[in-house]
Parts: sequence; structure tokens; C-alpha cells
Amino acid sequence: MAVSDIEAVEVLDLLESVGAEPWLAGGWGVDALIERQTRIHRDVDVMVRADRLGDVLDILQDEGFRVTTDWLPVRVELDDGVRVVDVHPVHEDDAGGHWQAAPDGGRYHYPAGSIVGGLLGGRTVRCASPLLQREAHLGYPPRPVDRHDLALLDEMLAAD
Repeated sequence: MAVSDIEAVEVLDLLESVGAEPWLAGGWGVDALIERQTRIHRDVDVMVRADRLGDVLDILQDEGFRVTTDWLPVRVELDDGVRVVDVHPVHEDDAGGHWQAAPDGGRYHYPAGSIVGGLLGGRTVRCASPLLQREAHLGYPPRPVDRHDLALLDEMLAAD
């Protein structure tokens, strides 16, 4: 299975239609930052407003997606047999940023200004900043796709 850039944009549009204010993270988030596809993507990682999670799950299930991994409140993965969507609910904080539940009961913090614009499928999309993407790759052994994404992020950060 693989998710194309057009399919990723379609998922964003679907989630936007229920007020989830989605933004990309993961591989498609990195590719949106550099404005071109650099590898095949198994899924699309998308951050959504936690208070819209029920609507997000409903609309994805209406489109034929089924929950395959439920690690809520951290994340939930859905699959329609072709596309895989990894949904991460986030909450607004008092400083203009966001936070997400962590598996250990803690929180991941996404500071104000860490959501930026990128380009995907010829469209401007919201995505995690290069620094936020880099930090999100810490704390676990990198897979080959992670090493690929990290190299791209390091190039972007070095250029700034």
C-alpha cells in the first residue's frame, strides 16, 4: 500500500470539512516542506483538533476506512485497503501552541509557530515545521525512511 500526494490532499480536505484543522507530520509533512515527493509513503500522518476527533473518525469511516490500530489518546490508524491514515489528536495550549498525549502518560509539546506552510499535490497545506519534524524523530531507533526524512530535514535546517 502507498498513499499518493493527491490522496493525502484528499484526506486533508475531508478532515478540513469537519473543522479538524489538519496539519501534516511524518513523511508527507517533510515532502510538503521541500515541495516535492522524495519517497513512497505507506501512510499520511495528520494532526487534528482533539475536540473534532469523533467527527474525523466518523467521516473517515463513512469513506470506507476502518480502525486498524487504536492507541488513543495518542493516535489511531485507519485503513481503507488502499490508503492508511495515522490520526494524531492535538489540544491547544495556553501559549498558542498544541500538545498531544504521549504513550507514557506525558505530553508532546508543539510550540506556537511550529505549524507552517508547505506544498503538496500543487496545493498549499499546513505542516509541522522542519525543527518540529526533526524533534519528532528523536527517541526511537530510526528506520530507513526515518533516516531519509532526517537527512532532508537536516539539509533544510542547515540552509536556514
